[in-house]
Amino acid sequence: MSTWPSAQQATIRHSPGVVSQFCLSSAIPIDGPTPAVLSSPQGQKRRDLNIVKTTTNSDGSVIDWIPLDSQVPDGKIASPPPLPAEIFSTSNQTSERPWAMLQAEGAETGPEGTVPVLRQSVSLSNVKTAHQLQMTKAPPVDPWHVPEVETAAVGDHWYASSAQRVNNHGGSASFSLYKAWTESNSDFSLLQSAVIRYDVPKPGDNNQRVSQTVEAGWINYPQQIAAPHLFTFFTTDGYSTIADNKGGWNRDVRGWVQVDSQIFPGTSFAPLSTPGGAQYDIQIRWLLDGGNWWLFVLDRWIGYYPASLFGADTDPNRSLQTESGQINFYGEIYDSHPQHTRTDMGSGNWPDAGWTQSAYIRNIVYTDTGRSDQKYDGGGGIIVSDNNRYRMRADFQSQGSWGSHMYLGGPGAGGVVNG
Repeated sequence: MSTWPSAQQATIRHSPGVVSQFCLSSAIPIDGPTPAVLSSPQGQKRRDLNIVKTTTNSDGSVIDWIPLDSQVPDGKIASPPPLPAEIFSTSNQTSERPWAMLQAEGAETGPEGTVPVLRQSVSLSNVKTAHQLQMTKAPPVDPWHVPEVETAAVGDHWYASSAQRVNNHGGSASFSLYKAWTESNSDFSLLQSAVIRYDVPKPGDNNQRVSQTVEAGWINYPQQIAAPHLFTFFTTDGYSTIADNKGGWNRDVRGWVQVDSQIFPGTSFAPLSTPGGAQYDIQIRWLLDGGNWWLFVLDRWIGYYPASLFGADTDPNRSLQTESGQINFYGEIYDSHPQHTRTDMGSGNWPDAGWTQSAYIRNIVYTDTGRSDQKYDGGGGIIVSDNNRYRMRADFQSQGSWGSHMYLGGPGAGGVVNG
């Protein structure tokens, strides 16, 4: 397994598309909490952003470009870790590879020294609607903290999930890129990782215990962003608050610091996998480095959450500021209907369909506290909400080129792919 050099030992290498004006720093706290202002292409701009240019992509999505150094109070952006010693192939048994929307030919970009922030693709007519959209994210599950997953239809989350309890500084896997069919725009279907710290004294009320997470993956959630896309999420207080520096999706609230000028939370990728055809995937990695939770996507570090967010108003040594105690890899469905949803997970095919037919997560590792990657074994932490709707077929002991991996998916209620 590969071992990571420390931030002090590493020679910084900037990926293509990473804005180059870096100032080395440790964790930088973001500005104090202010009400998050959500917007749409037709709505008002985010008031907390210093927007210097706005561009529109061919799919109609709108990007605001902001100065890199405007994201932190003193303008000092942290330097990224060195690139991983091993970057897994981004596609399998195909000569092509996916690209992000801003890597497409003819894509309009912002001025040098700026980074992209995607506006939401839906019109949020009032604060209640915005809150409902934000609160659809739910905690990861496992047999130790959530031994029974409720299966009531309304507002429910359905899982094909694995978990490993181990002290760690992050982890990595490659996630296949399918456009999962959703029964409605308010459903979502995702594949993701979650780096978790449990039993944290709740910030502001240390008598309570909460979980803290950094999360990322591939999601189809039309009500959030029209196209399937990369997402990030974080919570400092057990999903109880969606607010600046407390928790939320992507760049909808303050917390996330964007560094790359091409790949960002909310970006779409192309081409996508097709059942029976070419298969595409992207590597996604979390790493605690230099006081920040850095996110690697495809072939570069794209940004980070300052780890100090998680130690604020609590004991930092018992928080995600210092380490994680568990890591999960899984698929999840959000069901917004009064009846059981027909939304697909992954390709919609069962895991037994295998290569070229079913979605997968491969080359799964966690990074131990000594900065070495170790093979992930989530076999002791499997939860599948309902095998009649979604399933998982995992091989955490594989010695093949995929290492620890899983196929997962299913067609939801009714048993019909794409509806």
